[in-house]
Amino acid sequence: MIFARFHHIYTHRFESAYGDETTLNQAKREWAMSLAGMTEVQLEFALERCKREHAWPPTIAEFLKLLQPTPESLGLPSLDQAYLEASVNAHHPQAHRWSHVCVQLAAQQVSYHALRSEAERITKPVFKNAYEKLCQRLFNGETVELPRANTLPEPDYSDERNFVDALTKIGVDAVQAQALAYYLEKPKGSIVRERYRKKTIAQLQEMKVNINAPE
Repeated sequence: MIFARFHHIYTHRFESAYGDETTLNQAKREWAMSLAGMTEVQLEFALERCKREHAWPPTIAEFLKLLQPTPESLGLPSLDQAYLEASVNAHHPQAHRWSHVCVQLAAQQVSYHALRSEAERITKPVFKNAYEKLCQRLFNGETVELPRANTLPEPDYSDERNFVDALTKIGVDAVQAQALAYYLEKPKGSIVRERYRKKTIAQLQEMKVNINAPE
C-alpha cells in the first residue's frame, strides 16, 4: 500500500530510488518490519504529510518522524500558541472561547490556578506533556472532549404534591395546603424538616383535619 502510494505521489522519482526489482523487494521488507502495528489512519496521515514536506520519497527514519503528529499537522495551535492562550485566559477560563478542546484540557491538567500563579518554567513543561498526549490521542482517532459536569438529580417533590392533593380534596384551601406541605421540601431525616412537620401536625389538629402528615 505504501509503495503503491509512493509510486503515484513521486512517479519517476520513486522509480529512480527503487529502480530494480531486488532493491524494491528488499525495501518493502524493511518498511513492512518498521511499520508493523501502525494503523491505516496513521499511515494515511503520514502519507499526506509526505506530499507537503518531502519532494523525494522519504527514508524509513523520515517517514517514522511523520508518524509523530505535531499540533500544527492536526490543525491545532502550536505548543507556544496553546500555552500562551492557556496562560492569558487562566483568569477567566469559562468566559473564553477556546481555540480547541485540547488546549483547554491541557490547561485544566496544569490547573488554572497554577497557570495564574506559577512561573512559566514550572507550568510550561507540564502543559507541554499534557498537550502532546492529547494530540497523540486525537491522532490515534480517539474522541477528545471535556468531561461532562456531574449534575445533581432533580429533587423529588412527589410526596409534597400528593399531600397537597389530599388536603385540597378534603376542602383545604390550595394556598394553605401548600404552606402545610412546605416541610416536605426539607431534606428527609433533618431536624428542620421534623420541626416544620410538628407545626403542620399542630395546625391540622387545630383545623380538625384528620389526615396523616407524611414523614
